[in-house]
Amino acid sequence: MSDFTRKLNTRHLEFPAQLLVEKNAIANTPLLSNLPLSQGVLLAIDDGVKTLAEQVLPHLWASKSCTTHVIEKADFTNVSQIDAICAERQIETVVAFGGGKVLDVCKRLASLRHIELIVIPTALSSDCVSSPIAVIFDESGKKLSLPAAIPNVIIVDTKLCSQAPRRLTQAGIGDLLSNYCALLDMNYAKDRADVDGFSYLLAKSAANEIVGMQHLSLTDQAVITQLAEGLILSGLAMGFSGDSRPCSGAEHLISHALDFLNLGDGLHGEQVALGMKFCHHLRLLLNLPALNPSVLACIDGFNIRSTPDSLNISKNEFFEALAISPEMRKGRMTFLEKQNSIPKAQLEKAYINAFE
Repeated sequence: MSDFTRKLNTRHLEFPAQLLVEKNAIANTPLLSNLPLSQGVLLAIDDGVKTLAEQVLPHLWASKSCTTHVIEKADFTNVSQIDAICAERQIETVVAFGGGKVLDVCKRLASLRHIELIVIPTALSSDCVSSPIAVIFDESGKKLSLPAAIPNVIIVDTKLCSQAPRRLTQAGIGDLLSNYCALLDMNYAKDRADVDGFSYLLAKSAANEIVGMQHLSLTDQAVITQLAEGLILSGLAMGFSGDSRPCSGAEHLISHALDFLNLGDGLHGEQVALGMKFCHHLRLLLNLPALNPSVLACIDGFNIRSTPDSLNISKNEFFEALAISPEMRKGRMTFLEKQNSIPKAQLEKAYINAFE
């Protein structure tokens, strides 16, 4: 086989075996009630969804054959704890029910141990639902992005997710819209790094799901459905790419820097929305391709917290995070890599245009 032909070979990529996104999805699918509990099933939840789990998953909750485990934090300790339970009780299937920390711990576990993983998000705050990446904290409290398994089954009950705290849904929209900013950086670096056309298309299509829907309520079933589908597509885009590039550019580097410095109280999706606004205005000043105004209109139309003031970040703190942002992901090429050569006056002007 020639080198040229080898490059044109098709890829073998992982997809969830089953995907269900609809109103009352949990009640409508026979999959959960038909789980073979005798073969070892573990229900992983967090403290905040105990009552909810009892209500919507009564078959698992009440069964003495199903082990229920509460995940307290997305860290190595909790990954080790659930891993030990799976080994001791010969667990073959894990049902992850809850928010991002539960899903991330269980996805990380599934990458280390050969088990089936069913994820049922209770909120749509990020693209962690289907992404091959888990955000895990190390012993020092530093946030790490680690390889993780793509779930075997994804069940999104849009009625359930519409009842999540409003701010979590807004954060999910911010995370989804950030694909547009990441794709600008992929184009920026295309002369030095290959652009995976299929992951690019998936990431763009994912973000397209939510743009222009800001005239609807955050609890509208159409919004929740489009958001869920977009976030799932985003996760798969990263799977196709083999990294987070299609969904993580300069805006994410700023968010990672804020996390590293423990600044403000923003959720991930809010921080990347803030980063998007700043990057957009800086790109304009540098005569680089920028976001379509409809993207910014969507951020503001859904009232996503996306200013330093709304996230309790001072101007000085923002610039402190901006200064170290290129160091957050080694090898990640974004237009911020030449930040040191950008006049301070332009950085200040971008901040003013974006937030003041």
